[in-house]
Amino acid sequence: MDNLVGCALMPHPPIMIPEVGNQELEHIKITVEAARQVSEMLKDENPQTVVIITPHGPVFEDAVAISIHPRLRGSMAQFGAPDVTLGFETDNLLIKNIIRNCQRLGINLTELTDDVAKSYRIPLQLDHGAFVPLYYLVKAGFKGQIVHLSVGMLAYEEMYTFGKAVQAAISHVGKRVAVIASGDLSHRLTPDAPAGYSPKGAEFDRQLVTALTNIDVKALLNMDKNLIEEAGQCGLRSVFFLMGVMGGLDAEVVTTSYEGPFGVGYAVIAYKIKGKK
Repeated sequence: MDNLVGCALMPHPPIMIPEVGNQELEHIKITVEAARQVSEMLKDENPQTVVIITPHGPVFEDAVAISIHPRLRGSMAQFGAPDVTLGFETDNLLIKNIIRNCQRLGINLTELTDDVAKSYRIPLQLDHGAFVPLYYLVKAGFKGQIVHLSVGMLAYEEMYTFGKAVQAAISHVGKRVAVIASGDLSHRLTPDAPAGYSPKGAEFDRQLVTALTNIDVKALLNMDKNLIEEAGQCGLRSVFFLMGVMGGLDAEVVTTSYEGPFGVGYAVIAYKIKGKK
């Protein structure tokens, strides 16, 4: 599959943006450097479009969401850096193919048009979950189009199938595409963590990073439900989506990093796609 040029899991703490994090970047140097390396790697593959899925866009209980707008913008204004902005054209052709394949596979997909956004009082803009990874891609030189997806509270198996729908859509367009799953891991790694402390947080992160490094979907599906609940994570549905995008393909892990200095697990894992298995 020559169209899919690379995939990655990337975290999204706003402090990764230098204008927001300032001195705090010193505490996440491993993550920042890995994000730079992955962004350079993806840029070197010359993607025309980046598909990004985020857990911090409009999240519906019964559907995933796709932003339908000619151009999407975002800023770090809510994090004290209003001058840090991004803007992208959206890939309408790929969006149409994603919608078509979701219908074929029975995935409930909400199209976030202007009218839908107004009715739900949803801002059609880049949330920080999408903004942070895209910031690093732009710094690496990416100037292409994007497709902005938001996770839904669907079963993990359905998120995997959604990934397969996007994989099929990518195969039908004559463009080079990269896919990024945005997500942080456990928010309960330390006593001062944002969601409080749980000893199961570190174990969840260990199992998840191992499964991602081995590209082992079965290990993800077999994770203990109580462990997942205790971890207080936001990235697992993005991960299942990413595994679906790579399902049946020959993928090679090229970058792996992990740290959690602020009580939240940040993993950067990137894959090169060699073709079909």
